[in-house]
Amino acid sequence: MSDFNDEKIEYKNKKNSEEKSGYNRHAVDNIKKFIIVTLVCAFAIPFLFCIYLTVRINRMEEKIGQLYSAPDTTQSQIIEEITESDEDLEILDQYSNEDLEISVSQNNMLASSSEDTASSDDSVETDSSVEEVTDESAVISNGKKVYLTFDDGPSTNTAEILDILKKNNVKATFFVVYNSDKELWPMYERIVDEGHTLGMHSYSHVYDLVYNDFDSFKADITGIHDFLLDKTGVDCHFYRFPGGSSNSVSNVDIQELIRYLNEEGITYYDWNSLSGDAVSAGADAATLNANILNYVRNNSGDSIVLMHDIDNCDGTVDGLQDLIDTLKQEGYTLCAIDDDTIPVQHVSYDSEGTE
Repeated sequence: MSDFNDEKIEYKNKKNSEEKSGYNRHAVDNIKKFIIVTLVCAFAIPFLFCIYLTVRINRMEEKIGQLYSAPDTTQSQIIEEITESDEDLEILDQYSNEDLEISVSQNNMLASSSEDTASSDDSVETDSSVEEVTDESAVISNGKKVYLTFDDGPSTNTAEILDILKKNNVKATFFVVYNSDKELWPMYERIVDEGHTLGMHSYSHVYDLVYNDFDSFKADITGIHDFLLDKTGVDCHFYRFPGGSSNSVSNVDIQELIRYLNEEGITYYDWNSLSGDAVSAGADAATLNANILNYVRNNSGDSIVLMHDIDNCDGTVDGLQDLIDTLKQEGYTLCAIDDDTIPVQHVSYDSEGTE
């Protein structure tokens, strides 16, 4: 009887031991599973979140890219789509150390642009401007100024340009030349009467005459200055070099010409934004405006926009209203050049080099 009880006790102890061992193995298995799940989540969640961010960034870049090819009438819709999700933008701000940047087809400079068509002949001016495009993605502007400037007028398009500017209460700058067509002479005075800035571009606009030698340049400046003074009463002191200050056609050192302008109290203005209407006279309005907006949105400061007021630049006139609407919608201030405007100059004056 005693042996039977001992065996019974031993059996119970063995059974309890096996149950306890099984319980411990089950607990260990659960811990292993928990560790594995934790590790998977630790790697999977950041990986999936990175994929999500990549998809969102790609979509935003695609929409930004559409701004350069889309008609102006649809650009505001694209902008709304980009900025409509504040939550997504906050997430991107938290996990990115750099702002998204617009791809710039011209990289970091406006390089060797053939610009500024002559009104008295068919020659085309060339320019190499070196204004860096360094501003971050600025689909919505922070209130920078935009100066619309028109070269080579007056022309048969001047009256319509002035009508559009007047309708929108926008002031611009006209760098004019001498036009022998007396029927267009009232345009000089109208530019001034309607509050726009009158600037000198040249008298003849013939490169071989303007840049033949120092005396030729001086005579050209004097000619256009005195003509405008006679027709408008304005003592003009704003100037734009035919071909820009970086032109490669002058027979005279440009520093010598700049020194003369400084001595006469004349400030010269180049540009850091352009439509390309002089080299692509047949380009449509949407293309010209897209070119301008590309530069303006990426300039680190204010923008001086080069356009042309010549007979064959119909695209410039056709797109002017949409350009003004878009710039205003994006928060830019449209101004005429005045004495407080910081000049954009492709070539700076080297006082030591001219002594």
